[in-house]
Amino acid sequence: MTLKGFHIFRFLRKILASIFVKIFFWFWLATILSGITFYILTTVTESSTISESRQKLIVHRRHLTGQTMALYGEAAIEIFERKGLKALNNYTERMEKTTGIHTYLFPNGLHSLAGQDPSPQVQIMAERSLRSGKVEFGVYRDTFLVAQPMFNSQGLLYIIVGEVPGAPPQPVEPFYRLPADFGMRMLITFIIGGIICSWLAWHLTSGIRKLRNATHSFAQGDLATRVRPQLGNRRDEIGGLAREFDQMAEQIEGLMTSQKRLLRDVSHELRSPLARLNVALELLQQKTGPEAETSLNRIRREADRLNEMIGEILSLNAIDGSPEAINQEMVDLNELLQEIGADADYEARARDCGVVLSISETAQVQGSPELLGRAVENVIRNAVRYSVAGTSVEVGLQGIHDGNQTWAVISVRDHGPGVPEADLEKIFQPFYRVADARDRQSGGTGIGLAITARAVRLHGGSVKAANHPEGGLIVKINLPMLPTV
Repeated sequence: MTLKGFHIFRFLRKILASIFVKIFFWFWLATILSGITFYILTTVTESSTISESRQKLIVHRRHLTGQTMALYGEAAIEIFERKGLKALNNYTERMEKTTGIHTYLFPNGLHSLAGQDPSPQVQIMAERSLRSGKVEFGVYRDTFLVAQPMFNSQGLLYIIVGEVPGAPPQPVEPFYRLPADFGMRMLITFIIGGIICSWLAWHLTSGIRKLRNATHSFAQGDLATRVRPQLGNRRDEIGGLAREFDQMAEQIEGLMTSQKRLLRDVSHELRSPLARLNVALELLQQKTGPEAETSLNRIRREADRLNEMIGEILSLNAIDGSPEAINQEMVDLNELLQEIGADADYEARARDCGVVLSISETAQVQGSPELLGRAVENVIRNAVRYSVAGTSVEVGLQGIHDGNQTWAVISVRDHGPGVPEADLEKIFQPFYRVADARDRQSGGTGIGLAITARAVRLHGGSVKAANHPEGGLIVKINLPMLPTV
């Protein structure tokens, strides 16, 4: 499958998974099936009614024709026996002129009378009536044939056959053929049903879409997101879900605000005692001898680390907001990586390490240079801290096209011990430490990668860590890249 075909397949799969498409499809299918079922039932009922009516009409016409032929037969037999064949032929001609019915009289033995010249079909009808001894009906082309046995006053048998012009209506099947415009009717039904079902599906899923957008904004850090102004007037289940969402959002916003305020207040309150502690250490170092220098230096290092941790906590608390809260400007990642890489390489030489840049594409992003620099610097410094002496930290930059979006991917690989698979996602949590790296001398403060994750997420990107197949840890930062001019 080509790359274009793969993207089309993903797009179609996403569309088919949409609840709007599912509701629309099933409503539309139900409407179509209901219309077809109603049409078929109506057609069957109508055709059955027409069939019954035509059957009754046939029976009634046969009955009347039979009575008429009986009257004609009595008159024809009496005229033939009293006045002879010529009088019978005259009577037959008069009846044909007035009624359109031509009659044939067969005396005993089924020999036609002179001058009648019956057709083979008339002869066959006479034979059928003779064998059955009752009235027989038949159709030949457009002529309705009736043959009826009769007796004279002495009991002699006669067969009278009449040719009635115009064939009677024939019975119809219970389900007759569909009309010629059946396709157009179904097309109109499909279109009207599709419009109604699409509107209904859009109405049912509009609340879900608003909730999804609100959830996305809330997850991106906009804790002030609420859906009550848009869905608060609804009294259905979606309206209830919207109100529950707003209550949850208010509680989470209150908890997060309280947590931020607590961290900020505690951090500020701790900095004042730390400042006084540093002053006291300076004074104490001046008054004591060389024997206390080692202990005082250890106290100073711990105080500096505590001050650094407080600064990172304040930084972490400051960047946990919405993307609109940061200063937006164009950032050249090439220049940013070269600047940070040069500084990190200079510091890495003290550990007998190095930092090597590999930039394959020019990339520019929209965001805060300070936050992005802090995010990348934390990852590179963390890699330098864990790399084995004699190795280099490999920093790369490349562009990846994913559908309609192009991503700038910054990769940082060290040659250290790596991270257990179960801890790969947890290392971006504040104060989380891998079991084998809990020593602050090697593990830092435990906040640097958390700052990286929040800063990258604030710029619409993502960060992920994985163990390299050849050893060490590789961290990839994905940022939405601006289109090149």
